[in-house]
Amino acid sequence: MYLDLTSLLALFTLMALAAGAWFWNDSLQARERMTATCMRICSDMHLQFLDETVSLARLRLTRTVGGWLVWRRTYTFEFSESGSDRWKGHALLTGQRVESVQLENPQGITILGGGRAVATDIRPWNGASTEGENQRRLH
Repeated sequence: MYLDLTSLLALFTLMALAAGAWFWNDSLQARERMTATCMRICSDMHLQFLDETVSLARLRLTRTVGGWLVWRRTYTFEFSESGSDRWKGHALLTGQRVESVQLENPQGITILGGGRAVATDIRPWNGASTEGENQRRLH
């Protein structure tokens, strides 16, 4: 038994649709994870997470330490300290793992992450710490 050109084309089309559906679902999960992470970090630091969303700025393939190919996504978002200002933030997601979150603010750039537990990095703008904050992780 052999596949004619029409059957082969139908098979490739079906495979492409399945791959597209998988990528779409993976992208939605990644965006939801980053939205929740950025919202939590802004809340912990007593900042307003503006627009309550993140937007994809960059997408590329990269290898993990184990050698697997995964998507590396860079998201941008905006936050505010007082409600009248607007600052940018960037978040890096490799696969489904949050690598880092960067907040650009008037006091300087704050970078959280590396996949380790975030200890004294997450602080409200006024420097006060919140209960249990040093046990929180980015993801």
